Amino acid sequence: MKSMPQKTEKLILPFSSPSENRKEPFAEETEKAAIFCLAELERAKGRGFLLKQPPEKLVFIAEVFYPFWLVTLDKTGLFFDGLSTTSQTLTYLTIPDIQVFVDDMKRSSKTRQAYMTFLSHNLNYFKAPGSEEKKIIDGLTSNPEFLHEFVPYLSEATPIKTPLSNVVIVSPTLDESSIASIMEELQGLKSKFVEEANALYSSMKLLSTKTENFVEAIRKEIKKTKEIFSGKIEKCKASIKKEVNEIRKRYDDEVTEYSKEVEEKLFGLHQEKIKLEKTEEQLAKEVEHCEAEIKTCTINKDDVGEHKWKEERSKLKKQLSQTETKLKELDKKIKEVKDKKNLKIFELKSQCDVKIRETTKDLVEIESSRDAKIRIYEEETEKFEELTSSIIEQIDKLAKLREKFTDKFHRLGVELKQKKHELIYMPFYLACYRSESGKRYAYFPPSIVNSVNFSAKIKGAFGKAKITQLLQPRSKKLVSHLNKFALLMEQNAVFNREMNEACVKTNIMRTKKSCESVKEGLEKLKEEGWFSERKCESLCKILT
Repeated sequence: MKSMPQKTEKLILPFSSPSENRKEPFAEETEKAAIFCLAELERAKGRGFLLKQPPEKLVFIAEVFYPFWLVTLDKTGLFFDGLSTTSQTLTYLTIPDIQVFVDDMKRSSKTRQAYMTFLSHNLNYFKAPGSEEKKIIDGLTSNPEFLHEFVPYLSEATPIKTPLSNVVIVSPTLDESSIASIMEELQGLKSKFVEEANALYSSMKLLSTKTENFVEAIRKEIKKTKEIFSGKIEKCKASIKKEVNEIRKRYDDEVTEYSKEVEEKLFGLHQEKIKLEKTEEQLAKEVEHCEAEIKTCTINKDDVGEHKWKEERSKLKKQLSQTETKLKELDKKIKEVKDKKNLKIFELKSQCDVKIRETTKDLVEIESSRDAKIRIYEEETEKFEELTSSIIEQIDKLAKLREKFTDKFHRLGVELKQKKHELIYMPFYLACYRSESGKRYAYFPPSIVNSVNFSAKIKGAFGKAKITQLLQPRSKKLVSHLNKFALLMEQNAVFNREMNEACVKTNIMRTKKSCESVKEGLEKLKEEGWFSERKCESLCKILT
């Protein structure tokens, strides 16, 4: 259901606003006088020596009211150029049909198999790039610099309570119904994006819930499988427990019996080794004793004794060498016995393991069946989660893009606390000059009014017109915007003719009364010091 259109409030902006340092009043007649002075300065006075061109004639100076619309989209104030000399293009990508995806998901979620197939087939449903669409918004003025300069100007607007006279009010080509239509389209587009973002998030939630339900069902199947196989496994373990214990007991008995035999052999070998080690130790001491005796005999020059001890030493060393040889052979036998023991025990262990495996093969079969089923369930769970995560990631990316684009609507204008539906008129002055070559136009944008300061006096002293310092354009962007008005005058012959006719009728120099008002303004400007008495007289003479 459409909401009732809001009543349009009509406002007017001031052409001139005093600067911070200006204290003098600036009446309407003074404003028009200032514009007259500037228009005269702008008029070509004729130039050239050989091919002298005649001076231009000032056809009219008219105050023109340029229309702007201010309307709100939610809490964003949008500005529209009433003459539609500007436009804004919104570019966005379309997204896949969310409802089709949701309907397919609901239809396929009756079984795990169908749902898995749905996820696999729609893995890239939201990944494919959509087509680019453009929405051209006629008249929308969203340039941030323009808005930054224009919005503070709006604080000076006042409601139009009585009909305006002696001015040209430009009728907006973007009328009430056009603005209503544009706003309806923008609201619809924004609502569509918001709904799509919400639908995307809802589909993510539904997809996650469906997957979680199936995963939970699989977990229950795993638990049920474990419980079923647990009974079978326990029963099988109970039936083979006695046989396995007997196999292990036989293994333990064989290992024990064989180990005792080996220990007896090792005991004898170690006993013999100890004897040889003691003999080796005794022989080594006796060799040392012989060495000492030989040294003593050498000192005493006992050749017979020295010879005798040397013979004894040789005999002992021979016995020591034989003993060391026997020890090595004995160590080798001990190692062989130990290696044989380790090999035998390994063989017994292998035989035991083979018998146990043969005995427990039914148990292994049952456990393998259980683990195989659980693994299939776990792989299915991983696949569900992997596919779901990938699709959700794509949906989330699209949802964020939609939210990001929705935020662009806020940047089309400025934030407003209250709803607005205003037609705002911005005044400027349009001057027309005529010469043999045709007509020429000059416009004077909304301005800040200055006082005569030191800079203006210096310029006057150097022969430059001080009056040019009186009015300074309040906004560069407004000047730039009025250039489009001048372009419209050039390109649209019908608009040009209508504007000329209207401006001639409201020319500030059209009647004697209006000329007298301008002369009063000239007197006030002279009193402020913007030009001399002589200059004032020459300007007044033009108005006569």
